Amino acid sequence: MFENYQFKTERNAQWERIEVSEREDGRAEVYNQKDKAFFYNGFDETDWRKVEPHHVGNLALYPKKTIAGWKDYFSYFKDKPLKPYQVTDLQQALLEGRVGEYAHPQDDAYYVWNFWGDTWLPDSIIDIEIPIKEPIVPLDASFAYSCAMRNLTSWLKDTGNNSVGSYLEYLPRFMDAMPPLLDARLFDFKNYKIRQTLSPELPVRIGPAKSRMKQLIRNAHGLIDPADKKRDYKVTVAKNFFDVFDAHSDKLGEDFPRFIAEALEEE
Repeated sequence: MFENYQFKTERNAQWERIEVSEREDGRAEVYNQKDKAFFYNGFDETDWRKVEPHHVGNLALYPKKTIAGWKDYFSYFKDKPLKPYQVTDLQQALLEGRVGEYAHPQDDAYYVWNFWGDTWLPDSIIDIEIPIKEPIVPLDASFAYSCAMRNLTSWLKDTGNNSVGSYLEYLPRFMDAMPPLLDARLFDFKNYKIRQTLSPELPVRIGPAKSRMKQLIRNAHGLIDPADKKRDYKVTVAKNFFDVFDAHSDKLGEDFPRFIAEALEEE
């Protein structure tokens, strides 16, 4: 699907949205102009960005959008290798669709596909020439799942049609291998504190993860605002992913059938 891929994002329109967002956030005009120069031209000899190789926001603005272009970006930081947590931050941004501000979701799918393929697998290691301090290790399934679901459900719940889509529309088999590997606490009925995570080493917040699955369940069963212009299409996409988890319900803990029932009963 992504061999010889042609990017869908219109760059001038993308910059206009970024510029509006930056000004609404109160970003100083001098930095806005520096961002614009970087967005269209990349690095200059004195660019302050050269000290922040891990900054996903910089990578999102970089004008060379292909994987080869990313290798060019990281080539500026051969003497500043990324720490393990920075590599994890990059992978999280990829799976949450945050590597291109106001980009077309199929462009985000291009990056995810290049790093993980059509389907995420438990031993998948992203393959890119970046300076690193330690070998890259595979992501935990629950972490990868949480990131992907955040991207998907953010689009599903956007009844105002402000979101242009989810990269998972273009990778319908991406989560096929995840269900048997997920921590069952993401689907049980215990009460967790609002910021409680699976573990200090695995910072997946249990409460939000539960809410996203409940939303997917409801959307897959047609419970989407009728005013949503993409309602029928969203139901189809949601059902595709819910069916993957429903087929492995026996692996998701003894509470999962009840979890589904509760999601459908909620107003």
